[in-house]
Amino acid sequence: MSGPTFSPDGKWMWSGTDWIPAPPAEQNKGNSQNFQDSAIGGDVIQNTVVNNDASAVTSAVIAALKEMGMINKEPNSPQTPPIIQEIELPASFSIGDHVEYHSPTNSRWLNRCTVVNANDDGTYRIEVPKDGGVIETKFAVVIGSSPGTIRPASPPFDIDDKVLVNWKNYGTYYPGKIVTVNEDHTFLIHFDDGDVEYNVEWSRIEKMSEDSLETKEYLENISEAEHELIEAFKIFDKNNSGTISAKEYFEILTEMGDNPITVEEVLSDFKELGIEWDSEIDYRELSKYMVSVDQDTNEIQRKPEVVIRDAKIKDGYLHGYAYAHPKLGEGPVRTSTILGITYDERATARVETRNTVYVVGPTGWEIIPEGHPFEQLYSVGEQIQVEWNGSWYDAIIREINETSYLIHYIGFDTSWDEHVPTSRMKKFSN
Repeated sequence: MSGPTFSPDGKWMWSGTDWIPAPPAEQNKGNSQNFQDSAIGGDVIQNTVVNNDASAVTSAVIAALKEMGMINKEPNSPQTPPIIQEIELPASFSIGDHVEYHSPTNSRWLNRCTVVNANDDGTYRIEVPKDGGVIETKFAVVIGSSPGTIRPASPPFDIDDKVLVNWKNYGTYYPGKIVTVNEDHTFLIHFDDGDVEYNVEWSRIEKMSEDSLETKEYLENISEAEHELIEAFKIFDKNNSGTISAKEYFEILTEMGDNPITVEEVLSDFKELGIEWDSEIDYRELSKYMVSVDQDTNEIQRKPEVVIRDAKIKDGYLHGYAYAHPKLGEGPVRTSTILGITYDERATARVETRNTVYVVGPTGWEIIPEGHPFEQLYSVGEQIQVEWNGSWYDAIIREINETSYLIHYIGFDTSWDEHVPTSRMKKFSN
């Protein structure tokens, strides 16, 4: 039996009905056009053939696309869905409580952490388990929902909950439903588009607020992008099987688009990853991945957060005792110029400087700064006394503004209501 017929340049081979790309030169001596039988397992080629496993072939294609630079590297951090339901935060934790820690390095919640000490300033020392049985200690963290904080570590999900899931941890959230809750705190997810994912860690799951306009817009954008890619692939799927052959995808890569890839490059990568001409690719899964890497994650380079106590502000600088400064370690610090201060609902302060964000717990101040929530001496509805023309009159606080209080004088009509500073106010005395 004679061998195959090749084109003069050796790049194409006659299949009997049409010209198809030829395998690399070292394979031209054989009688078969198939590439070497191999497969991938993670990043290492294993001995399981992927030829008839569409999911494995799809993973191999994704690896090949990244290798060729057609698809950018995977997102460094997931594109968080716009609206999620907040987990209720407790007033405090006790020693031994299990918590989740939001790792600024990993940009995600780490579960199975444990509180080992409650510090005097309202912060907590926790132990964070890492791979290989290593335990890392965080010396001073506060309760919250932002990076560097802790929250309750009990899975806040139930069967049939509608959720948004970071699909395969590629960085984009897709809508689905929780079908099974496993004993190891992982979940079986049925996605709205028909996909299924097993053993999903709950750090990749967020509750979905279905009534939120922002969430609806987010889901519409994701769905539209995925649908557009799937419809493009369907042109090649004559049998509506949900897959296309590696040969057809090869043609897409080398012949279509503004920057087609060279035949040699595609052949080389397909051969290395064990992708054969009759391999089938799950183009729906491939489309979801391509949507993920195309999303603009707009990752922000976060400043390191350092928890301090005995804090005070002097001449525009923050002074205090740092628990674990990334450069200075533990001990007294004086920061660079303060750029801004924000307070969360628990009166925890984040003091931003040029290179660092310093976290001060609600009771971590030696001297409470101006504007601190605890500095508020008066409240709406409180009866006070107000000075007017040298005399003190009984009044009630109607509103509180940044620099003044709207008060109503008791026994007078509303035409006498006025905004007054604290210098004209004092606590009511009988």
